[in-house]
Amino acid sequence: MIQSEWRKCLINADSRELIKRIPDNSIDLILTDPPYNLGQHSTGNIPLPGRAPMNNDVAAWDLIDFNPEDWADEFVRILKPTGNLFIFTSYNQIGRWYNSLDHKFDTSNFMVWHKTNPAPKIFKAGFLNSCEMIFTCWNKKHTWNFLSQKEMHNFLESPICMRPERLSNPKHPTQKPVAILKKIIEIASNKNDIVFDPFMGVGSTGVAAIELNRRFIGVDIEKTYFMAAKQRIENKIEQDNSINEASEPLCRYGNEVASSLNGFFGKSTFEEVSTVTSLQFEKSSLNQPIKELTRIIKWAGGKEKELKYIIPRLPEKINRFVEPFVGGGSVFTAVQAHSYLINDLSTELIGLYKCIQDGDNEFFKFSRAISRSWIDCSALALKDCYLKQLYLNYRAGEISASELKGKVTAICLKIGVELNDVVAGLPKSVGSKKTIDILVAELQSNLQRKLLRMRKIEEEKGLLPDSDIDDNIEAAMKSSLYMFYRTLYNDSSIQADNKALHTSLFHFIRNFCYSGMFRYNSRGEFNVPYGGIGYNGKSLEKQLDYYASDELKKFLTRVEISNQDFEDFLSNYDLCQDDFVFLDPPYDSEFSTYARNEFTKADQKRLADYLINRCRAKWMLVIKNTPFIFDLYNKEGINIQSFEKQYTVSFMNRNDKATTHLLITNY
Repeated sequence: MIQSEWRKCLINADSRELIKRIPDNSIDLILTDPPYNLGQHSTGNIPLPGRAPMNNDVAAWDLIDFNPEDWADEFVRILKPTGNLFIFTSYNQIGRWYNSLDHKFDTSNFMVWHKTNPAPKIFKAGFLNSCEMIFTCWNKKHTWNFLSQKEMHNFLESPICMRPERLSNPKHPTQKPVAILKKIIEIASNKNDIVFDPFMGVGSTGVAAIELNRRFIGVDIEKTYFMAAKQRIENKIEQDNSINEASEPLCRYGNEVASSLNGFFGKSTFEEVSTVTSLQFEKSSLNQPIKELTRIIKWAGGKEKELKYIIPRLPEKINRFVEPFVGGGSVFTAVQAHSYLINDLSTELIGLYKCIQDGDNEFFKFSRAISRSWIDCSALALKDCYLKQLYLNYRAGEISASELKGKVTAICLKIGVELNDVVAGLPKSVGSKKTIDILVAELQSNLQRKLLRMRKIEEEKGLLPDSDIDDNIEAAMKSSLYMFYRTLYNDSSIQADNKALHTSLFHFIRNFCYSGMFRYNSRGEFNVPYGGIGYNGKSLEKQLDYYASDELKKFLTRVEISNQDFEDFLSNYDLCQDDFVFLDPPYDSEFSTYARNEFTKADQKRLADYLINRCRAKWMLVIKNTPFIFDLYNKEGINIQSFEKQYTVSFMNRNDKATTHLLITNY
């Protein structure tokens, strides 16, 4: 049962982080007013003759892209089955809220708030902005307190927030009137229920909730708004003698969020996450220094940025460091141990490790040639100004699109001759096609498509600067070379007959494919595109120098490399307390294919069973937090801590851009 002493929790923090600390099924009503993203459509302030200009901007924060999709799952998770969700929104966002939430609830609908005194229009050239939309969702057992049919209209009416209610310092551009918020709270919640507003602004929802004897949790990232909300809500509590505060007002900042929430929810509410504590980066508590090595290769899900959490929590002494899912190698190359046992199920990845360990001359020969071709491609793109001039002629209307394509074809034949060294030493053909013909065809396709696309963008958004034209032409040429190497990588004869070349191509693709992702089509062909303009300046030279360095060679003499299923690998060794196993397995997600190998829930269970019941060594597991994973490891003697991870890319919604990770140990 939830404790009854508290009335409010006001938090100055980023609600994206805070919301992850709120227990499941603990909120009765989410009533919030997130950014509408209308600022990007603003034309700026409107000048008026003889008077101050009319403010036509919203706020700087409204220019930042706001994605309803990023909030949907957390809203659903924290809301009780009896709870309701009301979101103030606008025409440009309501469809996104619907797509994100409609399928997660039994019912969704919308309401209209009609503002009886909207801002006037100087010119009679359109409708007044007199309505705002409120998107709402609920399930069959939700709370509904209608007294009459009149109250059931999905239509609310009031003036916009005016003085003296409206604050002038700080002035919030979208402050909502308390009267409207009270109507929603009365209908959709009961006394003593918890109302949550992750975008509380200056606290109007909190004032309305306190007036109606509800509990309120409000979050805002802006300090000035937070302080104004705190003052308004505390003033309301002081004025209302019917509310008896049993404790001091609770306000917390940043890292104190977890402890503040502990005061608001009873022990039973926190029971299922009671073993989870929040990790902080302890700069002064590193058990051992990070070695001056680096990862072996770019790898999706690599742990370079998480070393600040991992290293301080390692055992003080490690005899053998054991890693069954080595990936890019950022952890094992950073840890001090007597010797190292590493493994991965990806045959290509382990092939790369062994080529480096063995100093394979053929691998280094092909890799250096590929690297040189990449550098030469940049020089050729910048040198051949004819492509740029051709585009400028097309932009000026001096040649047609069909003429442009014909001239590009002729140029590509010339470039192919100049890049002929690229195909030297490579197979003369791939399937039924000559290797050089594949390269020329990729150049032709990519350059034609890029030049036509650039013109379309200019027609829509204005002329590109010269530097952007140069960057786009270089990206088109590099994309062509990337696609050429991707074709070779997918060739089955190279995979079977020339392991050193295939490993070199794998290494190249890993570094230059979009966001380091590996994805295969139904024919088993790798199909991720080139990373784009941002990858133009990348080079393999330093990485290849590192692979050939005496330091890495010496380090790898203490490393035993395997390519097996994790359980077979671990069963090969009689592990003991002086050994340490670090595990970064594939995550529990709908997208569970790992380097052409499936890693299923059954595999996750096998892994948990081995670690909890059979592993005699100390171990640490880092993995994304899901209910399934938490249940697997929420056992006596197992310690669970959490930290937040920010992804730089969310590919087809397969990762949240920000999510919680667990660091689990048996010590």
